[in-house]
Amino acid sequence: MLLASQSTRLRPLVMSAVRSLTATMILFGLLIATNGAVQLKEMTVLTGVSMAGSGIIGQAVGDTLYINALGFLGVSRTFPITNSAYPFLTFLLAVLLLGEAVSWTLPIGGALIVGGISWIVLEQRRADADASVSIELVRGLLFALAAALAWAAATIWLRGQQGDLNALGAASLRIPAASAAVWLTIAMTARVGREQPVRQVTVRSLLVVAAAGVLGTGLGSILFIYAVDDLGAAKTAFLTTSAPVFALPMGVLLLGERLTPRVLLGTLLTIAGIWLVLL
Repeated sequence: MLLASQSTRLRPLVMSAVRSLTATMILFGLLIATNGAVQLKEMTVLTGVSMAGSGIIGQAVGDTLYINALGFLGVSRTFPITNSAYPFLTFLLAVLLLGEAVSWTLPIGGALIVGGISWIVLEQRRADADASVSIELVRGLLFALAAALAWAAATIWLRGQQGDLNALGAASLRIPAASAAVWLTIAMTARVGREQPVRQVTVRSLLVVAAAGVLGTGLGSILFIYAVDDLGAAKTAFLTTSAPVFALPMGVLLLGERLTPRVLLGTLLTIAGIWLVLL
């Protein structure tokens, strides 16, 4: 909700940069307070590179794509789409690359997920079906699905190469690497006029996005990695999709977004499909 409230005011890269930097500061503070740096000295090079790479793909690439999708589709559409496609893609990759078991409910759940996504994206009044709106819907859908794919790839990489690192140690490598990638991208694109300078961020916007960094990127990433450790990549991805239960009402109440019967039905279908796949 915090990110969505600023998606029309700040460019996606700037938002990603601010919140990843805030999260990095929080993670480093926790790492020092818990003497967690010791485990970083004992990890292998492959583990370190993998954690940094998964962070760049998941946070730097995936989250920036997600913020782009918010600008086109809004929370009530973007959230269900990404949080339906992401666990489905994660499950497929986990089966193919990590050897996780396939349940007989996968085809049924997959069909419900695809149907729910279609209902959400195609929901709009006929009066709004002009070319510009259609283009925005397509762009938003592409950004949302690309974000889901990036998150899925990052989750599989995290699960496969975490080694003996605990959740805090892994997060302390993933998030700073993502932050460095985003800030480097801003520095490069600003020189050719493709990105607004960071100094144009207002104090209020900075505080809002920083709060999102502390909650979602910082603390949320630690809890997410704990779940991946205990449950595996596929189950964790599926369980995180309970978030639309909170996001959709908040989008309506706090951001004034319109929750139509079609969006609600599509969300229910995707959630039902996810739980079938999880069985």
